[in-house]
Amino acid sequence: MFMACMVLSSLALFGQAENSLTIQENGTFEIPSANLKEVYSLDISSLELNSIEEAVEFFSEKNTDLIMFRPNADGTTATVFLQISRKPQWTVSDWNDTISDINLLEQ
Repeated sequence: MFMACMVLSSLALFGQAENSLTIQENGTFEIPSANLKEVYSLDISSLELNSIEEAVEFFSEKNTDLIMFRPNADGTTATVFLQISRKPQWTVSDWNDTISDINLLEQ
């Protein structure tokens, strides 16, 4: 089931550059536009994770009730799922405030 989710999420994001996010130097990332989406692709190549297993373990500690990460098999990206249905009134700014609490450079 997990693998199927990873494959489907990878296919859904293929070619959607506007949904791409990048980790900043301080270890955070943010949603760049007012066009809020539920699914984004995050470039994780800077994290230098050695295997998909290591990536799954790493991101399992970063998941929250509102933001979930699923590393993709390519090892360079992770799918970020925002649980928008739980906070339908939130704006991009609200989501970015919550995302700012997640530092991907801290273990």
